[in-house]
Amino acid sequence: MKNDRVFIRNILLGASVGAVMSLLHKPTREACGAKLDACKSKVRLYRANPGMFTECVKEKMDEAKKLTASISDDLSFLNQQMKELKETTPKVIGLIEETRDHFTAKSKGRTEPEKE
Repeated sequence: MKNDRVFIRNILLGASVGAVMSLLHKPTREACGAKLDACKSKVRLYRANPGMFTECVKEKMDEAKKLTASISDDLSFLNQQMKELKETTPKVIGLIEETRDHFTAKSKGRTEPEKE
């Protein structure tokens, strides 16, 4: 139990040191500041207009549902194709073997022309 606490503490310490080190890089620091400002403005906007937030969440949920349905349809199609492939592959192999056997049997009955 104590090892787990030490492990988690070390992970958090490492993440903190990594964050501080990355913020020493000026472009990274500026990008983080811009993202933080954008986040603050969105929070203010949604705080002032909770209905807008609700609509945004509904739109994202609808997009997720459409994506899920699309993926489900694609997987269903792929499963159907795999099923058909499993059913037809033995037939195709059988036809190929039958054709090979037929031509092999025919070629055995032929005689080679004599060379002069």
